[in-house]
Amino acid sequence: MISFHNLKQYKKILLLFLLILCVSSLLAPLVKIAVDFAVPKGALMADLLHYKHGSYDFGKVMRRIILGVTILVIFLFRKPLMINSLSTIGIKHTTGWWEHLQMGFFLSTGVFILYTSFLFITGTKILQVDAKSLGDLFFQLFKILLIAGLVGCIEEIFFRGFIFQSFLRNMHTVSAVCASSLFYSLLHFFRVKLLVSPGFQPFIGFKVIYQSFAHLLINFNTMMPTIIGIFLVGVVLSYACLRTNSLYFAIGLHAGWVFLIKTNILLFDHVGTNFRWLFGDSKVVTGVLGWGLLIVTLFLVRFVTKALSSETISSTDTKYK
Repeated sequence: MISFHNLKQYKKILLLFLLILCVSSLLAPLVKIAVDFAVPKGALMADLLHYKHGSYDFGKVMRRIILGVTILVIFLFRKPLMINSLSTIGIKHTTGWWEHLQMGFFLSTGVFILYTSFLFITGTKILQVDAKSLGDLFFQLFKILLIAGLVGCIEEIFFRGFIFQSFLRNMHTVSAVCASSLFYSLLHFFRVKLLVSPGFQPFIGFKVIYQSFAHLLINFNTMMPTIIGIFLVGVVLSYACLRTNSLYFAIGLHAGWVFLIKTNILLFDHVGTNFRWLFGDSKVVTGVLGWGLLIVTLFLVRFVTKALSSETISSTDTKYK
């Protein structure tokens, strides 16, 4: 009988993914009881879950449950998953880590600004600031920056630090990059909006999981342009990890993209054109132009990390002279 410890790493990930979905589905009815009680009494939670006319979106609640269970499962199975320390997943003290973080952020924002400027010049985007005042604009930008940093850290630790590093143990590098990037892309669509009313529903968790899979399969062709775009994002971020042997550059890239995407929504309105195949839609990475810029970013990552590596070696040599 094959034990869990002896399984290949990617098979462990698959089994744990199924375990997480199962445990989350079993916990969902109990969590729903608490949410039923809390939503009508809390303005923040009511707004977050779109509480209206006695119903709210349990799909959002389920995603939080899955996140919590995922963290717990990874912690409990950290030894068979060979997660010995933070350095195992790429969070370690290295020379120039702050420079990597900054350069990743500035690289992604720089490319994105060029992209948005081109769309603005061609009339694909128009300026439409969604802020009540200048003070409100700066507050929203600051809030977006904090969210971008948090999302960049969490997603990179999980997808590149855990999933990608796990795949690298039993796969060739190219296969690991492609497999982890595809998983990263598809997981973005593993979500569904499900309105529920108060009351005990024992199978609500399994219902959300089923509808999430159904949503992905039924709308796969429609989602394909975005799936390709996010897949390329995953490839760029994985390559950044390989080039630096840490997560800092990838976290900077990721945070920069999130910051500019949300800022883009705040400042601009997307106008539909007859060249949607080229410009994509408001989701940014759905057109050929967006895909091309991601491929260009891949080459820029190589160039920038080579320059950073040379600079680090040069400063180290100077230090010991």
